[in-house]
Amino acid sequence: MGETEYTELIANDPRAVAKMLVEKDREIEKLRNHLLNAAKARFGSKSESLPSGSQEVLFPVEELTAEPEQEKLPTIEVPAHERSVKRKQRQLPEGTPVKVVNYSPVETSCSCCGKDLVQIRTEVTKLLNYVPARFEVEEHHRPVMACSACKSSSPATTPMPSGIQLIPRSPASVGLLTHILVSKYQDHLPLHRMEGMFARLGFELTRNRMCEWLGFVAELLQPLYRALKRELIQLPYLQADETSIKIQDGEEAGKCHTGYLWGLLGPPPVNLVYFHYADSRAGEVPKAILSDFKGILQTDLYAGYNQVYVPEQSVRAGCWAHVRRKFLEILKLAERDVHKTLKLIAELYQLERGAKSLDETLAVRMKRSVPVLEELHKHLTSWSARTLPRSEVQKAIQYALTQWEALTLFTNNPAVTLDNNLIENQMRPVALGRKNWMFAGSHEGAMRAAIFYSLINSCRLNKVNTVQYFLDVLPKLAATEKHELSALLPNSWKQGVKAGA
Repeated sequence: MGETEYTELIANDPRAVAKMLVEKDREIEKLRNHLLNAAKARFGSKSESLPSGSQEVLFPVEELTAEPEQEKLPTIEVPAHERSVKRKQRQLPEGTPVKVVNYSPVETSCSCCGKDLVQIRTEVTKLLNYVPARFEVEEHHRPVMACSACKSSSPATTPMPSGIQLIPRSPASVGLLTHILVSKYQDHLPLHRMEGMFARLGFELTRNRMCEWLGFVAELLQPLYRALKRELIQLPYLQADETSIKIQDGEEAGKCHTGYLWGLLGPPPVNLVYFHYADSRAGEVPKAILSDFKGILQTDLYAGYNQVYVPEQSVRAGCWAHVRRKFLEILKLAERDVHKTLKLIAELYQLERGAKSLDETLAVRMKRSVPVLEELHKHLTSWSARTLPRSEVQKAIQYALTQWEALTLFTNNPAVTLDNNLIENQMRPVALGRKNWMFAGSHEGAMRAAIFYSLINSCRLNKVNTVQYFLDVLPKLAATEKHELSALLPNSWKQGVKAGA
C-alpha cells in the first residue's frame, strides 16, 4: 500500500488503520519468534535449560556479611607426608572365563654366581579380551523305542521338551531368536546389518528369514502383551503420549504412510509401558485403547485425547514440562515475564525434591506448592491483559491458563507427577530405531514393533537384563495359563528372580 493510499485510509477510517497496525505487529512478532526458534533449532543447543547467567544469583553479594574476626589459636607444625589414592578395583561379572597364559623364565641361572634361580612369586597381569560371537549347534538326541516282539506296534519317540523349539521345523534356538530380537529393538540394528555380521562369521541368515522368525516370536508374545495392557488399565493413574513411525505400505510408490505408536506408562512402583500401533492419530484410537480405564490420565494438550475424558470415565492431569517448553519458545519476545514464569515453575519442581513419601508430598504440595501456583496464575492473568490477542506470547499464556484445572490436579493427588516426562523418555528408543531402520516394512511389522518395544522398555524400566528375560520367558509362554501371565511381566519376573535367589 502506497503513501497516498495510507493517507486516504487514515482520513476515511482511522479505526481500520489502527486494526491494520495491530495485525501487522502480531504478524511481525509471529515471524520473529519463528525465525528465532528456527535459528536455535539449527544452530543452538537442544537443551531446554536456561542460558547461563539468566538465573538469579543464589546468594547476592550485598547479603554476604563479613564474619567477626576470631581469636587466633596456637598452631603446631605437622610433618609433611603423602598418601596414595586408593582405587577401587572393578569386579568382573561372576562366571567370566579366564584364560591363563604361562611364560617360561628368561633366565634360569644367576648371572653373578651361576647358581640356579628359584621362583619366589608370579607376576600376574590381567587383560580384558573380547572374543567375537560364535555359533554352536545343539543336537538333541531322542531315543526311538520299539518292541522287538510286536512288529505291528508303532515306535515311540521321546518328545522334545516344551519351549526348546519355539518355531516348528526351524533351526532357530531360543538364544538365536533372543539375540535377533534384542539386537534390532534394543540395540537398533537393522536386519540387513545383522545379515552382514552373521556373514562375517560364516553363516548365511537372510533378512527375510529373520523377519519371519520375528513374526513367530511376536505371535508367541501376544498373550503376554495383552496381559501387560490389562495390568495397566486397572491402575488409577497413567501417563500417555504418542510418536510417529513410517510404514512402507506400498499403496503409493515412493512414499511411506505415517503411523503412530501410542504409549501408556504405569509410573513407579509399577514400571510398565505399553505401546499400541495405529495407522492414524485420530481421537478414536486412544478412546478405544482406554475404553476400560477409569482414573487419572496425564497427557499434553493434544485434542486427540479429549474423547477419553468423558464424565465418570477419566480425568486429565496436565504436564508442566510442556507448559515450560511453550514459554522457552517465546523467551526472546518477553524475557522479563518469561523469566519470572520459569522461576515459579522451577520452584514447583524444587519443592518436590524434599518429600520422601506420598504423605510428605501431599503435605508439601498443599502447604507450599499451592501459594506458588496462586502467584503464577496471578502473574499470567496480569500478563495476558497487557498482551496482544492471538499473538505468540498470548498463545503461550493461554496454553497454561486454559488447562489450569488439569495443571493443578497434582496438588490433591500425591501419586501424580508434575509432568509426563517418564512416558516421553520411553519414546526415545523408538526415535533411535527410526534413525537406523528408517521405516517398518508393513503395518503388521509396526504391530510387532509395538509388542517388542512394550516388553523391552518395561524391562529397562525395571533394570532387567532383556537377554536373560527372554531366554527365561519365551520357553514358558506356551505352557502358561492366561491367569498366570502377569507373573511373567518384567516387574513381577524380577521379583520372582530375587525371591528364587
